[in-house]
Amino acid sequence: MQLLKQQKGFTLIEMLIVLFIITVLILIAIPNVTKHFSTVDDKGCKAYVSMVQGNYNQA
Repeated sequence: MQLLKQQKGFTLIEMLIVLFIITVLILIAIPNVTKHFSTVDDKGCKAYVSMVQGNYNQA
């Protein structure tokens, strides 16, 4: 009887599990990143308004 060679590599199930884990991590990270950018935009707008008001008061 001929023995089958031991194949090295990942099975389809292992690859699907890894892709599932990566997808879950991305779905968790995206809302946090977008929330951070909106906070940065708000702070930038407030700083710009403050600067314009300061220049207006000096004039």
